[in-house]
Amino acid sequence: MSTGAWQWPRKIMKATLLVLGALLTMGNQKCEQEVKVRELKKIVDLTTIRSSPLHFPNNTAFDFQFVVNEQIYGVLAASDSFAVKYLPPISKPPQMARSGDLAFYNLSEADGIMMKAFTQQAGKENFNAQYSQTAWCMVNEPQVKLAGAINSFEMIGGGGVKIGFTPGGAIPTNGISDVGINVEWAQLDMTMVALRPLTSKVVSGANITSKQTKTRVRFGLNFGSFSVGPSAYYQTPLAQVTKNALAKALDLLGADLKKEEWYTRVLANHDSHLVVVGGADVNLEVGDQLLVYNEEYYWEGEPCNSRYLGGGAQAGSAVAKIQIDWVGDEISRGRVIEQNDFNAVIGAKAKLYKFRAPDYQPEEPGVENYRPGASSEVVASEKPRRR
Repeated sequence: MSTGAWQWPRKIMKATLLVLGALLTMGNQKCEQEVKVRELKKIVDLTTIRSSPLHFPNNTAFDFQFVVNEQIYGVLAASDSFAVKYLPPISKPPQMARSGDLAFYNLSEADGIMMKAFTQQAGKENFNAQYSQTAWCMVNEPQVKLAGAINSFEMIGGGGVKIGFTPGGAIPTNGISDVGINVEWAQLDMTMVALRPLTSKVVSGANITSKQTKTRVRFGLNFGSFSVGPSAYYQTPLAQVTKNALAKALDLLGADLKKEEWYTRVLANHDSHLVVVGGADVNLEVGDQLLVYNEEYYWEGEPCNSRYLGGGAQAGSAVAKIQIDWVGDEISRGRVIEQNDFNAVIGAKAKLYKFRAPDYQPEEPGVENYRPGASSEVVASEKPRRR
């Protein structure tokens, strides 16, 4: 075969490699351009994760429900979907508030100082005057409440020996040494649900099966030390098995609850500004815009002190649009940029209108150069000139 005949396959191969290289480069550039979209965390409250105790052959038991409910808070803190509220934002009914009473709110120290400053800046003398009795209690309601149950927890030792419980009850421990066993595997089955806070209607659910959690652990289980308290539990691989199951359940709930629109509540109305529940803890940022709705609520008896029957607001009935200009630990302040003839009541629902624009620039601070002891004229004359 002539030399020229060999050159064509080589040229084709070279061209193919060039095309593949170009495609890979474009693919990498596309991946680099894909930026993770910021998501706002839903404010949740945790009720109880129910569980049976672990019974051991030496007539002792371990409170497994206690450690599971202790662990879930750490898992929630690391969640990308949820922000848990340990205490309700309003600590007492508005009629009980006194002038300047910071104990009226359950806020961090920094947020409490800023809330007092916002109130004074707005010319308000107390917190009580800002509240509408028919809606204030909505401030304390999370978007969903989380509940769950550990259906089974099994530790499997050599020869198939088991310790734990199933939906049918505790696993019999007859014939097992009172001292302990060598655990080879651990697995659990659990269910978690998200509930409407006032009606307890199930919004979403997740089930984690034993097949998903079965983990090789290999450690010696001493019944005596293990049943004394939770410290021994956290020193074993069992704690990680449970933590992984909780994280999987929250991931599933978070993914499913993306269909639920994010919202928060108005905590205070300072005329030109509104303070809402949620700050850095829910991923709000300066420049984000929210629409505010005054909802109608229906109660069986006294508002906020009887069975809630329902409520809501029409989609196009926003009373105000605010732009976040300050973000705290668990609260944020928004400047009112649009408003109709109605004022936002405390407890009004605030929904995301749009995230801050990529080119958003906060307002100029208006800070002048200053040197202690120098007059304003001298300082002004020392300002750098633009060229």
